[in-house]
Amino acid sequence: MAEANDEKAPVPAPAPKKKARKKRRRWVVLALQWIGIPLLCVIALGAGLVIGYVYIGKQPMDEVYEIETWRHLYDLVFAET
Repeated sequence: MAEANDEKAPVPAPAPKKKARKKRRRWVVLALQWIGIPLLCVIALGAGLVIGYVYIGKQPMDEVYEIETWRHLYDLVFAET
């Protein structure tokens, strides 16, 4: 009987880490899609405004982000002729 008590019970294997890594990677990809893509769109919009207004339109840089500038542009485009 003493010999039977000396035997060690089998230790269960730890949970696989691959599943945890895949889950973490999936969350990172989803976060990049939900945060990164809209952020890149906003950056592209800002860069487009600067390129179009300053470099193509030959206007001063300090007027790019003023709302009055874009209201005036809107009024010019959609004014009745």
